[in-house]
Amino acid sequence: GVLNLSKLEAGQMQLESTAVDVAAQAETIAEELRPKAEGKGLRLRVDAGEAPVWAEADEGGVQIVLQNLVSNAIKYTDAGEVRIRVAHEEEQAVLNIEDTGIGMDPEGVKTLFDPFRQESEGLAREYEGTGLGLTVTKKAVDQMGGSIDVDTEKGEGSHFTVRFPGPT
Repeated sequence: GVLNLSKLEAGQMQLESTAVDVAAQAETIAEELRPKAEGKGLRLRVDAGEAPVWAEADEGGVQIVLQNLVSNAIKYTDAGEVRIRVAHEEEQAVLNIEDTGIGMDPEGVKTLFDPFRQESEGLAREYEGTGLGLTVTKKAVDQMGGSIDVDTEKGEGSHFTVRFPGPT
């Protein structure tokens, strides 16, 4: 994570823009992380339909984004499920990552994408490591011309929405 951030910040991590099947990427990351989810008794679901969902993005960048968001969702969810939904909306490829986890205070969300900042800062640092991942995630999304938003409530889980430009 840290390596990626410094490379991204230094502009050394070049994200290429090509046609990427975001649905296939979601399936790949889900396969990779499913054992981790199942180890905690969670369901990890991908709703992507049968057809590819194309984005104009960088394959490695999309993987970093999915990996970070889905890993965090699994990490902060103790019961229920993590769901990745992939769809095409208004010329964009849209990824939704939803969990039934601890959620976050909406006030804390504003600083979520700042480097080294964590929601539980100052509290029992039981939940380590998400701050940096989200900074890298936001930077990667920005570099690919996309956007990322989060909708969350403490105790209610989190819902991240990532939008990538559709293929031109």
